[in-house]
Amino acid sequence: MPLPHPPGKPPGWIPPGQRTPEAIMGGSKVVGVGHRVVASSGAGPSGFIDGHDLSEIMTILGGRAVRMFLPFFETDAADNTPVQDAGPRGHHFLKVKTSTYDPYIKGHVLAYRLNAANFEAFDMADHDDFSMGADGTPANEPAFSVGIAVRFKDATLNRLITRIDTTGGSEKVEYRFITDGSDRLIFQTFDAELLVNRGRRWNTALVEDTWHILIGTYTGACTNGGFSIYVGGARVDNQDQAAGDYTAMHNMAVPTRVGCYDAGGGALGGFINGDVWGPFITKKCLSAGEALSLTNIYRRVLCL
Repeated sequence: MPLPHPPGKPPGWIPPGQRTPEAIMGGSKVVGVGHRVVASSGAGPSGFIDGHDLSEIMTILGGRAVRMFLPFFETDAADNTPVQDAGPRGHHFLKVKTSTYDPYIKGHVLAYRLNAANFEAFDMADHDDFSMGADGTPANEPAFSVGIAVRFKDATLNRLITRIDTTGGSEKVEYRFITDGSDRLIFQTFDAELLVNRGRRWNTALVEDTWHILIGTYTGACTNGGFSIYVGGARVDNQDQAAGDYTAMHNMAVPTRVGCYDAGGGALGGFINGDVWGPFITKKCLSAGEALSLTNIYRRVLCL
């Protein structure tokens, strides 16, 4: 619901920290395209990202290297709602299932509250922009990073960002950023030809009912040591999460999903149970300093 405009300010007045170029503020329906936002009616702040904050995030994530950044302009929770990617490649993700809860203003932005029992997530058909795998050759293994802000209602078996498809009974996998059955955070890449993996995890259960800013980075080194996991801007990974004789990733024909994965036989599983904002994928290995800077911006826009 729109906030009332302050006394002495004209209808539609926007606080400086919430202004975006060419913004028209409005009521319950907001649709965003890049920096331009169009609202149905009314006036007052409606919870979408400030242009300066967006610019800072894009700079840290590497500009054209950004494959996805979803700040959630949309407040429409209907099935198959296109969710605008604010990154330079302008992809649209689809909202899977109608949300049990409407998106809501968290700090200065819109957050989605996802109900795992209702199978709510975001996905997009295969596209090479999201494929970090190449030809299975270590020399062509790319560096990349993923991340998301999330408040878990239940942190068990949440698939945060995935490139996995097991529909045919054999795994087609590139990478995954997930929590396991003990609420521990894992970031892995896969060699789909050999069905083996490399990665790291934080061998500590994530606290539920609190916001976490989670970032996974990979240097492209094809070793466990090439992975880092950051929680709240601090590096926390403390255990290898690997199996088999890994060579390198392959470019697979798989969907990109935020909040779930293909669990086999065409069924989806591992749905996020909680609130989310700002998932991203970028073809850049963030440094420790960049991970901290990005975390601080996320904290600022979410008012954590």
